[in-house]
Amino acid sequence: MSINLRVRVGVEWINNFPDSEEDPCNQLDLRYESNISRGFYDSMGAHGHIKVFDWGDNNAWSSDLEHPDFGGDSLNWSDNVHFCYYSDHGGNFDNIFEIGFAVPHSNCISSSGGWRLGVKSLKWLALDACEMVLNTEADHIVKVWGTPMQGVHLVFGSIGIGSSGSGEGNAFADAICSGRPLANAWLDTTYFPNQKKYPIAIAAGETEADAINRRENETLNWRDLDVKSTNWLAWKYRSA
Repeated sequence: MSINLRVRVGVEWINNFPDSEEDPCNQLDLRYESNISRGFYDSMGAHGHIKVFDWGDNNAWSSDLEHPDFGGDSLNWSDNVHFCYYSDHGGNFDNIFEIGFAVPHSNCISSSGGWRLGVKSLKWLALDACEMVLNTEADHIVKVWGTPMQGVHLVFGSIGIGSSGSGEGNAFADAICSGRPLANAWLDTTYFPNQKKYPIAIAAGETEADAINRRENETLNWRDLDVKSTNWLAWKYRSA
């Protein structure tokens, strides 16, 4: 199956955090995040898609994900592309997913409570970070993602804490550009059981059948098949 529609792509990543323990943005440095996100970015570009932004370290800002209602600038960045890929530290606290940033523009942390993903252009969001969800129970997943998913088709991430590989961004892009269903491609290319990294893909839909259909069959060619109202979530995952 060929991909006929071109998608706009943006990526963000953090490798280097402040060294000072007194700095509010201090966290452990990461090794492969630039390789992961830029691998996705460059592979998507090589397949003919539109490379829009590549922000890393101090140039990646928490406000890029946050909706203007919460003081953010998402409509000019993460929600001004069709596919956004983040590689970063992640955590899940009281059913809120958070990712860390190296500089406080405007915060060191971006929390999913301030995200309204897909209100403009965003169709797909990959979060190569720990703890997009803590488990696969329906109550938890709906509490974390039911409100942030506001037009976005699918979000991709990991269950619990796990280590990244370094080539999954490139592999994921190649798989989806060949026409493979997005959720299946994510589960296959980001599954690292030896590193306890267990992928999950969550689809939104207007109905239960719509969400399941997107989970099982959506490809990049579904770019313009809008989720007009997020009434259902359907997910699939791989575990040990």
